[in-house]
Amino acid sequence: MWWLMLTLLAAAFAWWAVREFSPVNGLTFVNPDELREQDNENNELQMLDVRDSVDYIKRHVPGSINISMGRLPYVHKSQLAAEEPVLILAANSRQTKKAAHMLKRYGFMRIYAPQGGKGAFGCGPCCQ
Repeated sequence: MWWLMLTLLAAAFAWWAVREFSPVNGLTFVNPDELREQDNENNELQMLDVRDSVDYIKRHVPGSINISMGRLPYVHKSQLAAEEPVLILAANSRQTKKAAHMLKRYGFMRIYAPQGGKGAFGCGPCCQ
């Protein structure tokens, strides 16, 4: 009986490791300078901050939309347009991947994240 539990535990760990460390199809990491140029040319880029509202209120990127991870499944339709590109700003790479998985499931095709994490976006102390 113990070998069955050990097998299930190993399978659960393998599933977690694949999900955690594999890249998200459709998520593109971009250079923040290129993003700023694209944003200046056309203002269709949506910046989605998936941190909790308390962290967002303390410091955030001007112009970003705050939808925490828990609210994303419920309010993405009213706050975001699936046909426009979305830049995910998150506290860590795990949140970025989770948000990207959710957005792909909801039909978003152009999903981006700043290369080097959100601190590379150049938003100062809000990204620390």
